[in-house]
Amino acid sequence: MKKTFSLKSILAPAFLCLCLAPLSAAGAFVTALPGKPYTLDPAGMYDRYSVMAAVNVYEPLVAFGTASYHSDFQPMLSTEVPTKENGLLSEDGRTYTFPIRKGIKFHDGTELTAEDVRYSLIRLMLADRIEGPSVLFLKPIMGVNSTRDGKGNISISFADAEKAVRAEGNNVIVTLKRPYSPFLSLLAAWPFTVSKAWCAANGEWDGTEATWKKYNNRPRENSYLRDHANGTGPFKLESVAPQTGRMVLARNENYWREPAKLERLVFMTEPSEFTRQALIETGDADYAEFDRTSLKDLEKVNGVTIIDGIKNHSTGDFIAFTFKIDTASNPMTGSGKLDGKGIPSGFFSSQDVRKGFAYAFDYEKFFREVLMAKGVRMTTPVARAAAPKDAPFTYNPAKAEELLKKAFGGKVWKNGFKLEAQYNLADPQAHAIIAILAESLKKLNPKFDLRARPATYSDLKLGIRGKRTPMYIKRFEPDYPAYYNYASSLMHSDGLIAKGELYSNPKADKACENILYYKGSAEREKFLGELDKIYAQDAPFILLFSPEDFKVFRSGITGMDDNSGIYAIHNFVNYYKVKEPASQN
Repeated sequence: MKKTFSLKSILAPAFLCLCLAPLSAAGAFVTALPGKPYTLDPAGMYDRYSVMAAVNVYEPLVAFGTASYHSDFQPMLSTEVPTKENGLLSEDGRTYTFPIRKGIKFHDGTELTAEDVRYSLIRLMLADRIEGPSVLFLKPIMGVNSTRDGKGNISISFADAEKAVRAEGNNVIVTLKRPYSPFLSLLAAWPFTVSKAWCAANGEWDGTEATWKKYNNRPRENSYLRDHANGTGPFKLESVAPQTGRMVLARNENYWREPAKLERLVFMTEPSEFTRQALIETGDADYAEFDRTSLKDLEKVNGVTIIDGIKNHSTGDFIAFTFKIDTASNPMTGSGKLDGKGIPSGFFSSQDVRKGFAYAFDYEKFFREVLMAKGVRMTTPVARAAAPKDAPFTYNPAKAEELLKKAFGGKVWKNGFKLEAQYNLADPQAHAIIAILAESLKKLNPKFDLRARPATYSDLKLGIRGKRTPMYIKRFEPDYPAYYNYASSLMHSDGLIAKGELYSNPKADKACENILYYKGSAEREKFLGELDKIYAQDAPFILLFSPEDFKVFRSGITGMDDNSGIYAIHNFVNYYKVKEPASQN
């Protein structure tokens, strides 16, 4: 009898008690998420749950136009979108001028100024927290990936930052190091404007050269903006419970545009897939996130709407490695030696090991039984029309055996290994990936012992940051629509994924640099092709599938279409146009 893989068989212990939230009041919209927002600080947030809340509190200078990934833009905090035609973009494509809209007020009642915008952008760059968003702006504006060198010492000039971003009258002027055509896309995707006076009054950076280093790479726990906010957006922060992740946003009645339709947004954290399903079934949640395997049950529930087949711009879940693991008293690496009872620090620095794992994974089984055949195979770190049609790695046990027999001079195959791969306990799909790989490795060699280790989202991030997690499941969602964003984040040594793994290849770095400043599509494609070859050669991580996206929400809610509401940019939820059914208003 053929053995099949079931998520239900590996999910968390028995569902003993269901604690439901109070029924949502009229005008409130309740979102149930598997993880809690990391921070409300625009200079520190780099996770989708934080951004889902923050895009309703803060606003960008310009916004995407009629469609999320089209090239047209509309003014927001800036009264105009800079172009060469209107004279707000220099002929060399480096200098952007943003006239700041007058009469806009922060949630505390103070008026937005050009100085607030200037301060906010410089603050975002100079904060430069590990695993933070600063690199997105540092590279195009200042030409660097970090404010620090390889030893952690400050390596940039404050004067250069002030020269690159300045306020003149009511205008904010940004001068890039070199022309970068997706710059407006970056600005549209990342709301960052905070009140300078309010920040300084609450212990944040005061905007001076004398104090900025004190706030560079500061732990998120020390930021006042971790659980406080003062933006210009349609909703303002009413309450937040950092321990539980519950957050309430109230409608900004003094919003400069038409006030939002909803009175309140409630974000609640519920790691259990079963509990989120119960919340959406009973109407105690209006929108919730699920693994695809839950759709069969949800399709049978009255009053629930499922929209499937939404285009997904993420990489989907993939297998990531730590190239130099901290093995000291680390249960995930066992003995810390290649003696059959653990793995050494540099286990995944071996290309043979990484490729062996890549050929050992049963992609078809994952696609069929976990994704329910909904997705597209990732053949490259940068998906595009000219990308390779065939993936460099397929399920090939013979090839996996060949490589793993070579690894560490034959010691991997002879002695075997024991390691634990950490995953977010609220992500059953991540668990499934590890389980499939573990099963395949065990078939190759009974001495190969890979086990899944559940962790909270916060603990998982700490493990990755501390280089104690040998193997884990990651996903990259684009920060803004640009090939460079994918390339640099995944393959550049200073990128989010590569830096987290400690992966570094000078050829990959060079290709990413060239992609950033490409002169034309043909030249850009040449460098993208180089990056494809480097990925196939190095296997720094194992790409799987970009799944079709879907949304599950309570029926009857209006204001959600392909270009707004639930389908906002990057799959983040922006609720400005969403409203309750008429019967609930």
